[in-house]
Amino acid sequence: MVNAHAVSRYGPDYTPKMVTAIASCSAAIARLDARISASSVGSAWSLRAAWTGFAEALQLQGVEIDEIDVFSWGCGLNIPGRAIRATHLDEFAEFDGWRQALLSSDPLEWRDALPPSVFDQPEAAEHPPLIRAIDRVRQYSRQLGTIAPWLGLPFSLRDQGLSHVPLPCLCGGAKAMRLKPRLSDTDWLPIVRALQRAAADGTERLDQLERLYRDAQRAIVSEYRPGALPSLAALTIHRPLLSPQFVSEALGLTIAGASKLLERGVGSGLLVEVTRRRSWRVFVAGDLAVTFGYASPQRGRPRLEPPPPPVDRSLRQVFDSFDEQMAEIDRLLARS
Repeated sequence: MVNAHAVSRYGPDYTPKMVTAIASCSAAIARLDARISASSVGSAWSLRAAWTGFAEALQLQGVEIDEIDVFSWGCGLNIPGRAIRATHLDEFAEFDGWRQALLSSDPLEWRDALPPSVFDQPEAAEHPPLIRAIDRVRQYSRQLGTIAPWLGLPFSLRDQGLSHVPLPCLCGGAKAMRLKPRLSDTDWLPIVRALQRAAADGTERLDQLERLYRDAQRAIVSEYRPGALPSLAALTIHRPLLSPQFVSEALGLTIAGASKLLERGVGSGLLVEVTRRRSWRVFVAGDLAVTFGYASPQRGRPRLEPPPPPVDRSLRQVFDSFDEQMAEIDRLLARS
């Protein structure tokens, strides 16, 4: 005999393990939200996080794809050794519209587009905001079999007050959300823990990107004649996969000049070369090289970060100029 209460019950059973997971996940999301709101590399992080979140959503749709393949698509570069994606399937058709929604200032846009059958049940008010956010996506995924519900979790978390803006790396869920009328307790815990890991990974990626920004400042200061190095550093922060051809077009250099500039970036620790050849070279930003398997992780205790350069008026002008180039690169890539 089927237990009717078990079928209709809203949310999980709040065991100590579940309560701890909900509290930890909510705190991880809050930390990421607070950090990104005050970060100098927030715009660059947001685009990278969108590629990460979209990769997770594609995987939930059953697409066999890795995160680096989405980065490769976003940067318009084919990485040697990676399988070339089929061209008759547009796996990224939803990305541009979703990206625009992430940047929209209208907080009701996503909620107003939901089917009328997706709503908070009366008993939902008795449950934590995190459970309400996940359940709304669960309902949405039952109504619509596309990638849209998985891409909606950042908006649902924002609507429940867990973040001030949609955090694109927090796409996700579980296939059980679409296949089962109600989630069991064994389904809820992995979903919450996976979301916590995504928030923690997002914060760690932000830490690494801010470190890359500071490394770029130190590299610029250490050069007697930095030349185009500040422009390359700004480009690297916003576009983590680079080729001499793209750098040549973006910065107005010859192919040979762009290649030499990229080699300077490697020497400064800002880039790691993916290829080991003299033609069609590809470089990855230093902060993602370990993540994507192109550099070995450090062993033992983490190395201490070098102290910041001494503050004086001339360096302030250098850093202000670097920030202006960062903003210009952001506008350039947004237009393209």
